[in-house]
Parts: sequence; C-alpha cells; structure tokens
Amino acid sequence: MAFNLKNSIYSLLTIVIILTLFITSCGDDKPNLDVDISNVKSVNIEIKRYEKVMFAIPSDSFLILAPKMKEDFPVFLNGDISDSLALLNLKSFFNDPYLRELNNLVQKKYPNLNQQEKDLANAMRHYYYYFDYPKSFSYYSYVSGLDINYPVKVIDSNIVIGLDLYLGENTKAYKISGFPKYKSKWLVSDCIIPDAMGELARGMMSEKDLSKNLLDQMIYEGKRLFFIQSMIPSISDTLLLHYSKAQLKWCNDKEARLWSLMIDNDFLFNSEVSIRKKFMDDAPFTSILSTEAPARLGHYLGWRIVSKYMVRSEASLQELLNEKNSQKILKISKYKPEM
Repeated sequence: MAFNLKNSIYSLLTIVIILTLFITSCGDDKPNLDVDISNVKSVNIEIKRYEKVMFAIPSDSFLILAPKMKEDFPVFLNGDISDSLALLNLKSFFNDPYLRELNNLVQKKYPNLNQQEKDLANAMRHYYYYFDYPKSFSYYSYVSGLDINYPVKVIDSNIVIGLDLYLGENTKAYKISGFPKYKSKWLVSDCIIPDAMGELARGMMSEKDLSKNLLDQMIYEGKRLFFIQSMIPSISDTLLLHYSKAQLKWCNDKEARLWSLMIDNDFLFNSEVSIRKKFMDDAPFTSILSTEAPARLGHYLGWRIVSKYMVRSEASLQELLNEKNSQKILKISKYKPEM
C-alpha cells in the first residue's frame, strides 16, 4: 500500500484536535488558579505576639508596664488603659489561671510562627495579585479563651489569630470544653492560613443574610471557599472543605444525586431555617440523607457552582465577590452534574 503523506498529516491533525478538545473539556471543570505571582512584590510579614508579651509581664509590674504596650498592640489596647479600673480588669484577665494555662499550651505549640508567617506571606502575595487594597495589613496572635466561633478575626486592616484554637484535635482543653470531635478535628495549625483567608473574604463581601434562600447561602459560601482557594492554590480539597477523604469521595460520587435532590424538592429557593440548617450548618453528618453524608453539603455545592461560573464567565475575583445575583451565577455556571 502506497504511503499517502497528505492523508497521514490530516489524520495526525485530527488526532491532535480531538486530544486538544478532550484536554480542554477535562480542564473546563476547574479554573486554573496557579497564577504567576513573580511580579508581585514580596510581603514581609511579622505576626506580633500579643499573648506572649502580655502574659510575660510580671504581676507586680503589670500596672506600670502594660500601658507601654499600647503602641505595639493598638488593636487590643485601643481604649483608655490609663484608667485604673481598666488596667485592673486587664491585669485580672492575664492573671486568670485558666487563660495562663491556655497560653502555656500556645507557647509550647508555637514557640515561633516562622512557618505561619511564610505561608501567610505567600497567601498575601496572591491577595495582592488580585487586589490592591488595603495597601498593608497588621497581623497579631492572641489567646481568645477558646472563642471557637471566631478563631480568626479581621478588624479593619488587622488580622488577629487566636492561637489557642489551633493546638491540635486531641488537646485536653477542647475535650473539657465539650468541643465536638467534628469541630476539634480542624483545630490544627494547617487551618490557620485558610481560616484567615476565609475571614478576609467575609470582610470583602456583603454581610451574610441568613433570611435569604438556600441558593443565596450556598453561593455565599461558595465564593468564600473559592477565595480561599485563589489565595492558596495548593490547598487540598479536603482541607479547603474540612472533609475527610471519605467524606469528599461521598460528595464527588453523590454530587449528581445531591443536585437532583435540591431540584426535585425545590430546596434552592426555600428560605426556611430548617432547610438552611440541614445543608449549611456544621454537624457530624447530614441527617436528612445518611450518617455517611457529611455536613455543610450546601457549602460543597456552592463551591462547585462558583468554580464552574468562574470558568465560564469572564468575571474577575473582585467581580465575583461583588455579584449579588445568585441565580445569575447559577445560570452562567451551567452547573448540572451528570449521573
């Protein structure tokens, strides 16, 4: 059989085109967040250790030395601490045996924050790749007294980290305080930077309105998760979603059925508190489905929808955070997982 160069080239081109389309369709599922930050100026981050400084002040010198710390820690000492009553209250806080024990655990776990500062600097370089405000942040650590609802706070341009909420899942203080296992599992150092980015995202979006329908709640959390992923492109899906590998596999395997459940039962536009709690609140599992179904399934679906929206739209990250029309995001995403 004679060799036909023209036909061979045509066949080769056809194969290349098919492979290209295949690769493109596979890559169409998730946006490419591995951006080039080489042109973004390096961020020098120092997390100022409020708890280390204040707990180290001798009790008999506290009333004299504490006011001198105001300039270093304005976010904590922004009131009139020259007032004797305010100073005594502050002294009482730092002399509290329970808080001092928590601080001992913090100092043992985190003698320094070198790794956290390095990881935070990398995340903030990604932040400045997408945004140019505020020009700078200040970073602090402290002992919160196990304020589990707010492990990280963003106050104006200050990022404040409660290190006592990142001591490890088996910390005795968590068990004594009655923290459920599904929460204490994620009170680990790996969660510090993602939690900080998540709070940063909240501050850049309109305040969450719990009276809105389930779709709005899902998209809000989807935006927050997508923001974290944009700041930390290397983050695993399990760490991002606070799921075990088995829980994530359950979500991926059941994604289409889960979406059908939402559609068939008209859950998306339902504003009932009971529906929101079932799909948005943290818990050991989602009781409406099974004990194998992880909680916060609305977060997972919201993240999947937002991810597809960012692939199919030309929206910037800032535009995503500003977009208030959840139905628009859903429509453009063309989200419809296949059985």
